[in-house]
Amino acid sequence: MKPPETKPAAKSQPDATASRDSRWLRWRAQLNGLHFRDVWWQFLNQWEAHRWLRRSAYGLLAAAVLAAGLWLWAYPAWIRRNAIKMSREWIAAGNLLQAAEMVQKAMSLMPDEPEPWQLAAELCRLSGLKLQAVGYASRAARLAPDNPDLTLGWAAEALRANLPEEADKALDKLPPEVFMHSPVALRLRGELARRQLRLSVARGCFETALRLEGPLAINEVPLGLILIRSTEAATRQRGLALLTKWTGDLEWGPAALRTLLEDAVAADDRPAMRQWSEALRTHPRCTVGDMPNCLFALGKADESRYREVLAGLERDHAVTPQAAAQLLGWLNQIGRHADAVRWLPTLPAPAMQQPPLAVLAAEALRVTAGWVELADRTGSQNWGAEFEFLRWAYAREAALALGQSQRAGELWLTLFNHTRLNSVHGLFVAANLYSWGRTAEAERIWWQVSENGGKTATDSLAALARHYQLQRDAEGQYRTFRQLHFLKPEDAAIGNNYAFFALLTGRDQRIADEITRANLAAAPANEAYVATRTFAILRHGRAADALALIAPLGAQSGRSPTIAFAYGLALAENRRRDEARPLLNGLPPESLTLREVELIKSALKEP
Repeated sequence: MKPPETKPAAKSQPDATASRDSRWLRWRAQLNGLHFRDVWWQFLNQWEAHRWLRRSAYGLLAAAVLAAGLWLWAYPAWIRRNAIKMSREWIAAGNLLQAAEMVQKAMSLMPDEPEPWQLAAELCRLSGLKLQAVGYASRAARLAPDNPDLTLGWAAEALRANLPEEADKALDKLPPEVFMHSPVALRLRGELARRQLRLSVARGCFETALRLEGPLAINEVPLGLILIRSTEAATRQRGLALLTKWTGDLEWGPAALRTLLEDAVAADDRPAMRQWSEALRTHPRCTVGDMPNCLFALGKADESRYREVLAGLERDHAVTPQAAAQLLGWLNQIGRHADAVRWLPTLPAPAMQQPPLAVLAAEALRVTAGWVELADRTGSQNWGAEFEFLRWAYAREAALALGQSQRAGELWLTLFNHTRLNSVHGLFVAANLYSWGRTAEAERIWWQVSENGGKTATDSLAALARHYQLQRDAEGQYRTFRQLHFLKPEDAAIGNNYAFFALLTGRDQRIADEITRANLAAAPANEAYVATRTFAILRHGRAADALALIAPLGAQSGRSPTIAFAYGLALAENRRRDEARPLLNGLPPESLTLREVELIKSALKEP
């Protein structure tokens, strides 16, 4: 029989603690006995006894000195020589992040050299930072004022950022002889003139660039864009020929085709509409924004061909709800709502119950007066938090058309109360209602949104101002600009409008007088402020003072309706009605409110 195993006795806890304490005491004693002098002598003994230790120490010291020298002198020198080259290579490879890091190093090491700033401008342009690109290009040009290429780069960046004054400022720094012999400078000046509709100047610049550089697309396409606007048949034909020449070009073709298609639609040239719409539609660089224009022109030019193209688009766009929504949007945009409604039953029902398809389908049904189907599609579905308010608006339209006044009233209350909570939705639905002819409802929502404050309040009041201007409603304009003035009391232009309509309607006379006085004191050369102050003085019965104020600007009345109105009234109130009559009667009626028309009639009426 095997005897039972015996286990060794476990060490007691006090013995383990005593062992640790004894080790600690030994270490402490050794540390107390250690002196720096002893360590130093031991190190010297080892240093003398071992050659490898001396060689290792000398090698490490030399390596440290070499590394410090490389870091302090060699690396910056290498960066100066290679940063520009490496940055260009990174840009060419499309790695803008690495390029930006290298450009930043170059800018810190070479702040007085133009190349890093030029590359920074290029990086900003590639990243879509147009304003920053202008700043960097401007700095590069200032660092090397004798380099015309940098000045042209500055002008080009300003043109891309839509800063015409900055571009003109840059081009003006070029010497005349350099400017007249530089196709790039001429093109930039020509493009500036074209955008400002100074077409004769633009034509001259592009013609000169064409003579200097030859028949390149960059010269002939912009020139064609200008010549095609001419009323002279020969000049116009030359423009058409220049644009037609480049329709097949990958880069310049889309711009030429868009202009040719727009011109064909304006001239109702149906063969040209079909030709250019087909060419633009099949061009490799055709964009989503081009497709509605192509379909519209093709539908006007050749209905059967339009049907063929539409059938193909319907097959291609039925694959996903997003693609189907795109085609429905195009059809609604070009007024082909009936085609959109015809296509609706072929689309998957679940997708049709949710935005964006549900919204686009509702718009097509509204325009085609498909009220029963619209009521069905907007009856019980939920369009989600971002679009439910539109379902209420469309459902209300259907209910009104079907004579369901109670349901329409309930939907209106729901929609109106929602705008108290969500100003963005209120602003959007008010614009829709206004476009549908529901001006009273839109007006109520705009006023409701204006009470919520913020940017939406300003936008809603701007919409109300446009509405009352079209209605020629002075009272509405007074209410609108009074609210705008309370929201933005620092805006002098808004204050000027508020003061004018307050004076016109006989409201807030003291406040209006203070505003006109302060505005004129701050900007005495501002014609609008002079005219409004003149009107304020007239309303206080001081006709002679009013005429004395506005008379120096009387010569401007031919080009400024604001001056003509104030000057004419001042003349009439000073019993010079024969001089006032042509000024006041020559004002465009659409620019006057009905209250202003009454005031003019009263002023010109003989006593």
